[in-house]
Parts: sequence; C-alpha cells; structure tokens
Amino acid sequence: MRASFSDPQGKPLWRYFPRVASFAIAVFATFGPLLHDKAAFSTALLALSAFCLASALPLRQRRPIVAELVMGPGYVEIKGAGTRNQRIEAKAIVGGTTARTTRGIVFTLAHANRTQPLTIEVDSDADADRVRAALGIGHGGFGAVGWRTKMAPAERRGARANAVAAVCGVLLSLMVVFEASDIMVLAPLLGFAGVIAFLVGAGSSFEKVGPPSIVMNAEGLRVMTRQGWTTGEFVIPYTHVLGIDIQPHTFEIRVPPPTGSVSVERAGALSRYSLSTEDAQALVQQIMTAAARARGLGMSKADVMERIEPLRRKGEAPREWFARLDMQGRLLETSSGAYRGNGLTPEDLWPVLEDPEADPELRAAAARVLRHSPKPEARVRIDAALAAVRDDSTTRRLRIALRDDVDQMHQELLYLDAEDSALAAKRRMAGH
Repeated sequence: MRASFSDPQGKPLWRYFPRVASFAIAVFATFGPLLHDKAAFSTALLALSAFCLASALPLRQRRPIVAELVMGPGYVEIKGAGTRNQRIEAKAIVGGTTARTTRGIVFTLAHANRTQPLTIEVDSDADADRVRAALGIGHGGFGAVGWRTKMAPAERRGARANAVAAVCGVLLSLMVVFEASDIMVLAPLLGFAGVIAFLVGAGSSFEKVGPPSIVMNAEGLRVMTRQGWTTGEFVIPYTHVLGIDIQPHTFEIRVPPPTGSVSVERAGALSRYSLSTEDAQALVQQIMTAAARARGLGMSKADVMERIEPLRRKGEAPREWFARLDMQGRLLETSSGAYRGNGLTPEDLWPVLEDPEADPELRAAAARVLRHSPKPEARVRIDAALAAVRDDSTTRRLRIALRDDVDQMHQELLYLDAEDSALAAKRRMAGH
C-alpha cells in the first residue's frame, strides 16, 4: 500500500551520532598531533567538524515521502523512504489521532522514541482501517499527541556543544595544515574543550526536554503560551477551538471571548526544531477535526455494543463464563454465521475484538467465541488483533480467553481479577 509518510526527526541514531563525532574530535585533538600522517589527520578532523556543524542545521525532513507500507500483526513496515525506512511497532505508539482531509485520512502518531509525531496519510477508508488494525488505533484515537513548536533548553545546549566541538576540530586542522608547530601547544587545550563539549552534548541527549508546546488528549487541548503561562499549562475544550491561524512565529488559537485568542510560540523556519509547513498543517487538521467531533460533526463508528452485551460475564465464575462462550462458539460453527436466539454474526464480533476502545472483557469474550470459527484465516486475524494491543491487562485477558485448558484459564482469570482490583484500589487511594 502506498502512503505519504513523515518522520521529522528520524531514528534516534541520527540524533545521537553527532555526539560520537564530537567525542572523536576531542580524541583527535588530544592525541592526533602524535600521528605522522598529518594530511589524513587534518582531513579526518575537517570531516568530523563538518558533520558536527551540519547537525546544527535545519536538515530535518521537510516534506512527506511517498513510501510503501507493509502491514503485519502489531506493526507497520515503512519501505522506500530512504533514511526513514523503519518498522513502527504498535506498542511503541503512545498516542494517536486521525483527521479526514480533501486528500484522504491523516494519522498523527506519538512515538515513544521521538519528540515530534509521525504522520501517515492514506487515500481511502479501507487503507485507514488496515493501518488502524495493525497499530491498534481506535476510531477516536487514544493517549496524547504533542508537538514541539520551539527549541527546548536541552536541545539548545546540545546544538551549541556541537558547534564548539566543530570549532575545536577546524582550528586544530588549520594548525596542522599550515604546520603551526609553535602554537601546537594549544592542541591539549582544544582537546579539553572538545571533551567538555562532548560531555555537555551527551548530557543534553539524555536530559528530559520538558512537555511539548501543544498537546491533544481526551480532555482537550493543552498549550504552553507566551502570555504569562511560560511555566504552566491549561486546557482548552475542543468545543472552544474556533480556528487556528499559522503565523511566522506563533500559532494563534481562536477561542470565544473574552480571551479571543491564545498564542503559542513557533520556532522560525531556519530552526532545526521548527515545524515544516506540512507538519503545521497536519497539527491544525487534527485539532480542527477533534473540534468538529466534539460538536457532533463527522462520521461516527458503528456501535454494536448493545448486541454484544449478552457475552458479558455478569458476575459468573470464569469456568461457567467460558463454558457459555464455548457453547456460542460451537453454534457459530453449525449455524452458518449467526447465533440462534440473538442474531449475532462474526461481523458483529470482529469490530469489538479489533476495537482498542472496546471493553476488555467484551474483547476477550469476542476472541473466545471467534476462535471456534471454521474459517482458517480467523486465527490469523485474532493473533493480529492481539499483537496490536498495548495495554498489559487487556493482553493478558485475551491470552487467557484463547487458552485450551479451562481449569488453568479459571485460575489465571481469578488471579488477574484480584490483581486489577488491587491496582484500582491503589489508584483510588492515591487520588485521595
């Protein structure tokens, strides 16, 4: 499947490699003068210095790449995207939201190893459903998605450290090229400065850079403003978002009076941490789509929960519950796709099993019934749905429901019930 793909930062390796280059410059500056091949030494220093300088330039991905997407159980493989080739695991996605545009459907995904979201744009609803199934993204999205619209202090220190390391490398290289033996005594000082730059840069790589400037979650829009809330956050309900204007240095979020608008700082186009035009437009599309959904506009997903309610456990012991589900599963095998008495079909059960927003108990019940399906591809589809689950408790419930040993299932589910109850009680205590 072809799709438009954007990963502004790329893999962490591309962000951490400049630190290795600055360390190499420090080593060369300290021990390089002892080498006999001065030309090779100078060339290596200049190459490393050029890399350090280049890493501070705005060389991030600016335009989406047309890539090939290969879906698998719990992952999407990105191919044909050059340095952006990667496998996106469902469990690595910590937040996701979708928007419908004139070109198709846009997914904006918060990745655990990125500080800027990924974007996938597909042409049709069928393609969007395949991406949702592979990554376990529900109709309404999940988690939180945030955009960094300006440079964080840690990122600024890292960029400056790279620049210092590059200057040290260039100065020492010039000394060697021009055979300035009378000032080569400065080499150890340059080496020491390179070591300090490496330590500062490496420390900034592992330092928390703070929350993003704009965050979408279930409650609304959280923003870091320029108007006195530089250290605080507040929530704007989606119903209050009237529009967003993209200015050269700000995002202007229009809200009802008396506030009128809220300004969020945006880095300039030449900053390596600025949002590209496409990324900024994706941000606006996602927020405005959420605002439309909050007002009751847009497409709603089919709700089959009322028809699935008979599968709920209703206080039964696990052994009795599984026996009832197995009986309905055997009816599936013998009734040509519909259950006698309640009219349920596999087409009612699959959406529940594959819906990340559905009740975990009903998802487990649907999995238990569907495992009796005579179709050979049913088990493959069940395994794919299981691979896309990122919640540990839901994963365990689904795995229990798919076991063959009823006695073992009975004991494991009782243990999981007790564990979840204890965790819920602990959270209530923490809330007080």
